[in-house]
Amino acid sequence: MPFRHIISSLIVVFLTPVVQAQPLQSLASIEQTAYVHALHDAQASYSQPQVLVDSLDNRLRLQQCDKELHSFSNSVSNTVGSRTIGVKCQGTVEWTVYVPVKVKVVKPVVVSSRPLPANQTLTARDVRLEAMDIAELRHGYKESLEQVVGQQLKYPLSVGMVIPTRSLKQEKVIRRGEQIILVATAGTMEVRMNGTALDDAGVGEKVKVKNSSSQRVVEGIVHAPGIVKVTM
Repeated sequence: MPFRHIISSLIVVFLTPVVQAQPLQSLASIEQTAYVHALHDAQASYSQPQVLVDSLDNRLRLQQCDKELHSFSNSVSNTVGSRTIGVKCQGTVEWTVYVPVKVKVVKPVVVSSRPLPANQTLTARDVRLEAMDIAELRHGYKESLEQVVGQQLKYPLSVGMVIPTRSLKQEKVIRRGEQIILVATAGTMEVRMNGTALDDAGVGEKVKVKNSSSQRVVEGIVHAPGIVKVTM
């Protein structure tokens, strides 16, 4: 080889910087960190939550962190459905990645067992429990049949539809002008009197009643059809 070619080759070797391949952070480790964070949050509020992590783009290249990865989130910890978990490196190299996750919580909720018309007073035959992901139930739900039986529907529902809180109205078991039994309690003592309801009301609601004997107006709680309780 001519001498000048040897010199040229040496110059190229000495002037070209040595490129050392830096170890890359495993994307699976970032996804796992986000998963653990979301699962821990969900377990504080729900039993047996499920966390699904969206896979990161495999073209992502991050230098390996020389410290333990740190996770964080700006959303409420008991959020179900879609969330974003941040994962950051705070070592010699610094970077932050945001990982989309979805939190699923499957619970038994009340649904209609048959088509139901508006103003239907619900009975145990009208409803049943069905396991559903509550993250999908944006309008609310009920978890027990007792919470809906005896209440009325504001609008019709087809079979298998979730019964949300907003679809229910309390059935009025006492009507204005109706003669009722006024039950007054004081400790272990109980006195029953006749009275007249001054408003419509459902079970558990407050209603004003006029005592038929004293003509005094008192406020009590509807205990059952025709019965109002007051505490003296």
